[in-house]
Amino acid sequence: MPLGVDNAPERLLTTRERVAYSVFNGADLLIKNLIGKYLFFFYTTTLGVNPMWIAIGQPLVKILDVATDPLVGEWSDRTQSKMGRRRPWILWGSLALGIVFPMTWMPQFVMFWDAAPTVVSIFVYFLVFKFLYYISHTVAVVPYYALGAELSTDYQERTRIVAWRHMIGVPVVILATLPYMLATNPDLFPDEQTGIAVVMLAVGIIIISTGMVTALGTKEHVRSQRNPPMPLMQAVKITLSNRPFIFLVLTVLIYGIGQYFSVSFAAYLITYVIYDGDKEAFATLLFQATVLGVVASMGLNLLVRRLGQTIEKVRLMKICMGLSLLVPVAALFSFDPEQPYLYFVFHALALPIGNTMIEILPLSIVADVCDIDEVKSGRRREGAFVGVYNAAFKSGYLLAPSLTMFLLAMTGFEGLAPEQTAETQELLKFYMMAGTGVPFALAFLLSLGIRLRRSEVDEAQAQLTEAGLAA
Repeated sequence: MPLGVDNAPERLLTTRERVAYSVFNGADLLIKNLIGKYLFFFYTTTLGVNPMWIAIGQPLVKILDVATDPLVGEWSDRTQSKMGRRRPWILWGSLALGIVFPMTWMPQFVMFWDAAPTVVSIFVYFLVFKFLYYISHTVAVVPYYALGAELSTDYQERTRIVAWRHMIGVPVVILATLPYMLATNPDLFPDEQTGIAVVMLAVGIIIISTGMVTALGTKEHVRSQRNPPMPLMQAVKITLSNRPFIFLVLTVLIYGIGQYFSVSFAAYLITYVIYDGDKEAFATLLFQATVLGVVASMGLNLLVRRLGQTIEKVRLMKICMGLSLLVPVAALFSFDPEQPYLYFVFHALALPIGNTMIEILPLSIVADVCDIDEVKSGRRREGAFVGVYNAAFKSGYLLAPSLTMFLLAMTGFEGLAPEQTAETQELLKFYMMAGTGVPFALAFLLSLGIRLRRSEVDEAQAQLTEAGLAA
């Protein structure tokens, strides 16, 4: 039997196993928040790249990334090694990710042959390293999520596993606010670019070390396959024909647009509407709001776990999606230069409701979907479903930065100007409400199409158990 693969009867995971699996999620949340809050802000305000260039170029490299997610998921399903199916991907993927991610932030240092790189060459560098980041992220994260979906076959334990992953990972989000605070501190670094390079190297170490803990500290729980692997395109086609899964994927895709947009676009409102271009004040307020948001998310995590014992997870997800509409409502009054701390309502109260749900419930539902699929196909295909799921979530990340940069350009924003005009500030506030209101409302409507009851999952598991005993 392969090392690290557990074929024992179903049991609940130990605390050590849950922690070992969960720590890599901290690195994943850290880098996602760094990109959402700072990367585009850094390239447009510090390096002077035109927002419209990013709005056009970002989807080009992201499309290639999204296409690889289902492929990596299928390939991990088919992997056979002494470490199992998922863990080799996590181990080597996190190593590559830990090297590539920091380099994405340091064009002036990596392009050592050019003492004075132009805005055009910096933009090309951005596209190249964003693509390399996307590929290395896919290699590590798709098998990581697939591993979580197969650690247990228990309906409630699946939610607990994902909730533990969120609870352990989400405090790391606070670290995502520190790099910009440190990088802009003149007592620590001679300039912002040097500061960013140093702190991102530390982030790379975190990525590699947590990936190793997860890859080496977990065991894979697998069932024997009743049928040989099917052709790749046929497998993808069957995955895309599952109705509850498709509505789940569409909900996550559209929600991801609103979620990612709200974080990245808010950076400009805080800096130029609330603080008139003061980046240090921006970083401080965002740090404070993030701390409060993490506390709120951890409380909501416990609430979701408790409610999940009495409310079916699909129904609970729909409730949270409806409550996420508080975000555009909060955007109406949360960017006031006279009362900057009203921003806490937006970031620390409204956003965590949907964000906590999206981190816990969907992947637990995906594991249930896999049970029903296995009854029909005779194959355990967490990688295939997680690959498509992750591609959908990333597609939201594909569209959100482009939406952010496009709307930013429409406001008349000047990246290298210390302050923005009154007209630009008003347009920033208007587009924040529109850019969050439309996707969150649409995501709520799509969630109503997810129809999967616990009784269906229990019936599928009973059939799988009977088939296993017969075998």
